[in-house]
Amino acid sequence: MVELLVVMATIGVLLALLLPAVQQAREAARRATCKNHLRQLGLALHHYHDQFRRFPFGWDTHGTGWSALILPQLEQRGLHDTLVFVENSVGNWGSGSANEVACGTVIPVFRCPSMVQPLHVDNSGITGRVPASYRGCGSSEVLSDDPSTAPRGSRSYQEVEHNGLFYGCSSIGLRDVLDGTSTTVLLGESYTDVDFIQDGNALDYWYFGSPQIDPCRCDGSTNGTEFSEFVGSTAAPINARFIATTSGYEKEMSFGSYHPGGAHLCFADASIHFVSESIDRAVYRALGSRNGGEVPGKF
Repeated sequence: MVELLVVMATIGVLLALLLPAVQQAREAARRATCKNHLRQLGLALHHYHDQFRRFPFGWDTHGTGWSALILPQLEQRGLHDTLVFVENSVGNWGSGSANEVACGTVIPVFRCPSMVQPLHVDNSGITGRVPASYRGCGSSEVLSDDPSTAPRGSRSYQEVEHNGLFYGCSSIGLRDVLDGTSTTVLLGESYTDVDFIQDGNALDYWYFGSPQIDPCRCDGSTNGTEFSEFVGSTAAPINARFIATTSGYEKEMSFGSYHPGGAHLCFADASIHFVSESIDRAVYRALGSRNGGEVPGKF
């Protein structure tokens, strides 16, 4: 009995030492997969740019997001060809048409494997909508969807033009990236949490289309909202979700991740970097601008 107890105790100690290492190995594998997803999205955007000489818009007046336009470049042409890009009942994102079916279709490349969220969520009239992990970068200045809630000195996505690569009805090409493609953020991870709400804002990010963006006219009017479903901003710190002093508006705009310490960002040259949440704020903001003339330090 004594020998058996000693063996069991030894096994218990070994398991206690082994389990953390197993968890670390699993997280390392998930991080590698997440990085690869961003790489695939970055390359798809470059293939789109090669064809059309510009990147997709962030969103348009139909509520279509940039992610819908690159489906053919992700070997999803069949799904792309089911979409209806018109303003009528079958073209609405929550009408029960092919558009709603697409929003409920799981596309693994849009999802970080570390994200702890259900595969399907009923949201904004879309049954079984699929949460996404990656958003375009639209600005280094935006801290709200709505100008009435944007802090002094910042901007909102209801305004017409921005200094990032994705915004309402944008048509930005590599020719417009004056600050250099290796120091301008194209895409970033986001800490998706559809149940978190602060100041009326949720950390819900999606792909393909949005019923709430649909009224947008891309003319600076107050039509449309929730542009942050498709785009983020480097004006908000990385992982603002866990900074108690940030507002819900900042948290909604923030890039972040389920990986400890920072988030993966894809730059306009399609390179991927894991950027620390402790990065200097001025350097981080500069990375979100395509034409600010900044010279970012190390990141």
